[in-house]
Amino acid sequence: MYAQSNTGIAPEYVRFSDKNDLQLSKHAPYYILRPEAAETFFILHTLTGDPTYREWGWEIFQAIEHHCKTDIGYASLVDVNNPEAGQNDKMESFFLAETLKYLYLLQDPDTELDLEERVFNTEAHPLRLLHLIQ
Repeated sequence: MYAQSNTGIAPEYVRFSDKNDLQLSKHAPYYILRPEAAETFFILHTLTGDPTYREWGWEIFQAIEHHCKTDIGYASLVDVNNPEAGQNDKMESFFLAETLKYLYLLQDPDTELDLEERVFNTEAHPLRLLHLIQ
């Protein structure tokens, strides 16, 4: 879905076509800096060791830097297929708390976060599993 847009950033949601292909939504072409893809890539890379997820994360980070970065922070995009549509003057708090955290952890080869011992809460804070707390 990222590779199919003109910015390299996915829209709010996509649809599956009859041909089992992804279609970018005409009703939600915007991107509000959500973390879900970065989180998924981090978990999949950690569990499988497949470098493809790290590469995808790096591509997303580069696209965010190119299309969403401003002089004072980051902004959401109006339309991921039309970079000329511009940005919204808004940066959700989850961007710093979650999106960038997962993208950082995905690129960190020395992360000590063991997914067998920790779980992330909805704000991307790693918490020790209850049965491991003594």
